[in-house]
Formats: sequence, structure tokens, C-alpha cells
Amino acid sequence: MRAVALAAAIGATAVPAVASASPISGYQGEQENATHVNLGWNSAPAVELAYGRTIPMERLVRRLDLELGLTLPAFLVMEVDSFRLEPAARAMLLQRGGWGLAARLGLPVHAGDNQTFQFASVGAHTGLAGGYFRRGGFIALEVEYTAILSTYVAASDRARATYEGIRDGFYAPTGGYLDASLAFALSIGSSLELGLRAGYRSTHGLEPPPLVPFRAEVGLSYAFGTSAAAPPQEIKQ
Repeated sequence: MRAVALAAAIGATAVPAVASASPISGYQGEQENATHVNLGWNSAPAVELAYGRTIPMERLVRRLDLELGLTLPAFLVMEVDSFRLEPAARAMLLQRGGWGLAARLGLPVHAGDNQTFQFASVGAHTGLAGGYFRRGGFIALEVEYTAILSTYVAASDRARATYEGIRDGFYAPTGGYLDASLAFALSIGSSLELGLRAGYRSTHGLEPPPLVPFRAEVGLSYAFGTSAAAPPQEIKQ
């Protein structure tokens, strides 16, 4: 049991080092495609690359933004032995005037190697963002929770020699972490958006993570393509 708990704890605490940040982007642009780049400290230095596509909706919400993000740790150079891949969807749930409440749901897949353990995990990443959204910029308070649902841990020979009885296998649940952040973005022209995000991260019973418990990021988004919310055109004979 001690070995199981140890392996699960290592898997849970190593994964947040490549925790993703959702794109720092508003919900007001009308182009159907967008690319996003985030740089900063997110439990550790990290780079996130993401692609998004807007789907017009007729019921419940005006539009649905689908995203696929890849997060890599970045110390002196980007490291590909640890990564996080996350498909996600987000939408504005409520909006009155410029004030709005948006929601996001992602399904992150993590993988990494810390020389003692190799690990892979799956989880659920939920978030709410409430604030003032206008075409041209926004400011919002974001609250996000990531639950790591299951982690597969493979121990190295060194780990087996150190931790008696440790076994490879799946461990669930293996933790989670909560983020509270303030995000701000400003549009530059019709296609570019520059964003900033700063906040606090806690994990395992609202305790700070092993590294610095804050996040600070800058993001750049570029939208392109035809309008995703264009009204239908009359068919001419």
C-alpha cells in the first residue's frame, strides 16, 4: 500500500508541471479559425500551442468554440518527453450587455518521464469565466478545476531498487488542482488578440503545489477565415 500511494503521489505531482492553460482569448471574434500561443509560468515554465474552430449554434448558445491544445515544459528549450494534449469546448452561457459568463470543458491527456517514473494520465478540466466581454477586449475572473482521473505509472530500475514492492499499473483517482486567475485581453486590428493572465494554483486539498504556486502568462491569438456567424444568404435563382 505504501508503494501504491507513493507511485500515485509521484504521478499526480509530476503531471501539473505541464499543466495547460486555456487560450487567453475572448468570445467576440467572428472568424471561424484561430491559433493561440501562450508563454509563461504555469506551475513551471511552459509553452502552449492551440488551434480553435468556431461552430455557429442556433440553440442554447450562439457559438461553440472547439479547441485542441498542446502544452510543453520550457526551461531552456521546449521538452518533448513531457507534454499535455487537451481537446476542449467552450461557450458563452449567459450575456447581458457586455457582462457574461462562459464555460469550458476539456479532456486532458498527460504523459511524461521524470527519470524515476514514466507516467500517463487522463483527466477532466472544467472552468468558468465571468467578466466584461466586448469585441475589442475583455477582462474576466477565471476559476478552473482539473481532476486527474487515472494515472498509469511505470517505474524504472532505480525506483524498483529504492521502493520495495512497487508495481507498474493504473492508479485512480490521483489528484487534481484548482486555479483562480484574472485574465485580460485586447484586440489589435481585426485578427490579433494579446492577452495576459495571472493567478494562484492549489492542489491536493487546496495546498500549494511543490513549485511556485502562481501562474503568469502572456498569450497571442490570431483569427482567420470567413465569418462563423454570418447570416444565411438568400438563394438567388
